Amino acid sequence: MPNSISKYAHWLVIATLLASSPAAGAGNFVLLCNKANPVTSLSKSDLKKVFTGGMKQWASGAVVQVGLITSDAPETLELGSLIGMTPRELMQRIQEQVFKGEMKRPVVLRSSADCAAFARSSPGAVCVASAQLASPETRVIPIQ
Repeated sequence: MPNSISKYAHWLVIATLLASSPAAGAGNFVLLCNKANPVTSLSKSDLKKVFTGGMKQWASGAVVQVGLITSDAPETLELGSLIGMTPRELMQRIQEQVFKGEMKRPVVLRSSADCAAFARSSPGAVCVASAQLASPETRVIPIQ
């Protein structure tokens, strides 16, 4: 019995630490794009189109190029919650759209820092990153 209580206390401490960590809240992530992209905001519906192949080009003419971090990353979990899909559903939809030729293959990113670098270097880039990495060299797209 004491062993199971000890395990419970251990997991309770971990859950508390995760819930209070900077990566836990929705306000800690932003949608980043290249600073030359003139988009001023996106609805959740448009955001879903961007990440599932329904929007192929930005108003500037640049081809939409999605950047994604692994499906279990907090950034991808946040994206999934914004568009109403689990990361698994999102990855499956992207695979289908890429296979059909409706969407460019996403750029695989390892971290929020990779997302920020990707947004700086590619005119059509869009990805989710830690809000701390937003800079004048990128543009944050507000989600309505």
